[in-house]
Amino acid sequence: MLSDLRLSIVAELIKDHVALDGIDGYCQETGVQCFDFIPIEPADFQGRILAIDGSNVSVCGWSVASINLIRSGYVVYQGRDWKRTVITFNDIFFADPAISADQFEPHLRRLGQNQIRLAEEDLDRLSTYFRELQEYVSIDDAINEANPGDIILYDGSFDVFEPLRAALSRVFERAEEKEVALLAVAKSSSLYWGEGISLPFMHHTNQAGSMILPNSPWYLNLKDKKVNRGPGKWGGESYIVRFTGWSDHAFRVDVPAYLAGKIEQTLAGISSYSTSAECPGYPHALFRAHRDIKIAENEGISLRMKLRDMLCREGLSPSQITMLMQDYHDILEMHQRI
Repeated sequence: MLSDLRLSIVAELIKDHVALDGIDGYCQETGVQCFDFIPIEPADFQGRILAIDGSNVSVCGWSVASINLIRSGYVVYQGRDWKRTVITFNDIFFADPAISADQFEPHLRRLGQNQIRLAEEDLDRLSTYFRELQEYVSIDDAINEANPGDIILYDGSFDVFEPLRAALSRVFERAEEKEVALLAVAKSSSLYWGEGISLPFMHHTNQAGSMILPNSPWYLNLKDKKVNRGPGKWGGESYIVRFTGWSDHAFRVDVPAYLAGKIEQTLAGISSYSTSAECPGYPHALFRAHRDIKIAENEGISLRMKLRDMLCREGLSPSQITMLMQDYHDILEMHQRI
């Protein structure tokens, strides 16, 4: 058993990572100044808000391939009124490196990308890439439905891996042509700052903002700030945003370059619809998209049971089916996976 002494050392180390005692050191090292926190004045937004999300569940797998159920879609809101939920993709993805290109190709072509080039280290992320691609297709469908002036929110970040950047660039072009505001809102972030120790930038920025603009929504542009932002080659700007003053949470928001001069007005509209008691401080349309599009646990179980029956009819033995349906870690833990 881990000793209390060792655990106390770990607790002290965690405190060193997450505690922010004043903002002077934070401001000095990151280049963030008090005047960089811009207050948001919530304003009524007369257009619609469309929110995109996706879901990915493993069905079965073996050493060189896997089967995943992937779903993507969007919800439509007019003010605080939900209008509809649209599922744009709900199907099986066969994550086999030998045949994956054929599954990606038709969706890539729609977004102006001819093919996907994957390095060896990318092959373990095939289902993640395919889910992201389907989310971009959902954004494209939402752009088709949207009217000029509408807002489209994407659950995630636009700072994506190299293989899908061309498709994402085309999505940005379509949004600009349609004159809609397209933003990505990330619930978590790997942004960090500090020398010798990786300090959580979004967490500390949220604390600093609470000190500088207490009980107020605000946003902070990360341009020219000393923060590790990952690849950063997606062609836009990133912000830290707190949508409501009484929320404990701030979010990373990625904005394509064409929206740079309109961000304050756009955030004002989103802020006025981020006050739901179900998800305080988070855009309610994104909350609804997550709830409506998520693949529930019982769906995955039901799909595995149906697939097991079909594999039996195909002549596979019980031991072969168990090999597909159960990870060996499940056996070690004596956990029965249907």
